[in-house]
Amino acid sequence: MQKILIISTKNLSSNHFDGAQKRIFDIAKSLSKKNKVDFVCIGKNLSKKKTNLDFLNKLIIYKTSFFMKIYNVIISILKFQPMQNGYFFSKDICHFVSENKQEYDIIIFHLIRSAQYLPDNFNGKTILEMTDLISFNYAQIIKELSFLNPLKYVYIFEKLLLQKYEKKISNSFDKTIFASEKELTLAKEFIEKSKICVIGNCFKSKKKIFKHNSNSNKILFVGNIGYLPNKLACYNFSKKILPQINKTYPKIEFNIVGKINTFDKFILSCFSNVKVHGPVKKIDNMIKKSICGISNLKVATGLQNKIFMYMSYGLPVIASKDSVPKNLIKNKKNILIYSRQDDLIKCISELINKKKLANLISRNSYKIVKNKLTAKKVYNKYI
Repeated sequence: MQKILIISTKNLSSNHFDGAQKRIFDIAKSLSKKNKVDFVCIGKNLSKKKTNLDFLNKLIIYKTSFFMKIYNVIISILKFQPMQNGYFFSKDICHFVSENKQEYDIIIFHLIRSAQYLPDNFNGKTILEMTDLISFNYAQIIKELSFLNPLKYVYIFEKLLLQKYEKKISNSFDKTIFASEKELTLAKEFIEKSKICVIGNCFKSKKKIFKHNSNSNKILFVGNIGYLPNKLACYNFSKKILPQINKTYPKIEFNIVGKINTFDKFILSCFSNVKVHGPVKKIDNMIKKSICGISNLKVATGLQNKIFMYMSYGLPVIASKDSVPKNLIKNKKNILIYSRQDDLIKCISELINKKKLANLISRNSYKIVKNKLTAKKVYNKYI
């Protein structure tokens, strides 16, 4: 049995609406079955029992004030380091790692912004759980933002800082892990091949509850709407796609589930036939009444957890070609993939009218989650 420390800038939660948060939760839980796992993070105080975190040996949470975060961002800019490094910097975590590092056989650093906590003179193994190549993600976002949007220039600046930092820091770890082949291919340009690998996400299959029903009238989108690519996808569907669908199917609704701020919730709710639910504890009833789940992201890096969440219930999935994991997905067998917006509308129409196709995709997608995406199969190779 090894002793493992995981350092993260996110609270530990099995939350389906935040892919990175769910991934590190699954990793920690899987590793804890044969190892002692301590988890250190920045965030709100949590109870191990109330939040199903009793599999951890220790849970240590530090808080940083908003004003200190802003101060640290300014310092990061002056040092030409990514702004997110400053925003998620904690002296307490630095001190904890420095004082306790030799107790651990392995230290896992969750996301590139945790790499700053890499200690000197550590005798064990270090793993950077990068998940996504964030600079690549930002490069895609920049393309989608208008020149009039001031956020575009913030992303350009942060992307440049990240590119430099990613290249500098990544080879300092024994292993860097990505969630998809796309990021691995890009990372090979600046990380030694022997130091990188891909480990996908796991997902637990639920009770298969989807049944094709001609009375179903919901199209489902699940995700953290605070994440800009998800936000852009929801606005695009509400403004441009849904009105086209409603010309033929006037009762079809677009249902958005996940963390969302008050302003975006209000604006999206103003669109005709758009229902914004925010985070929900149980999604079963909504799945039962849905035609499909969509992943209509124009900007997509890593693995889209929403796709596997839909599949875990047997709900047919329609996804943009850039948001699908190509090693598991076969168009018109376990998913419907589209390239243009017109094709997205056609895919939705097919699922409404073709019962056999909807049931085929439902059955095959459910098998993928049940047979290939169990925690044991995915994370056994982690250490």
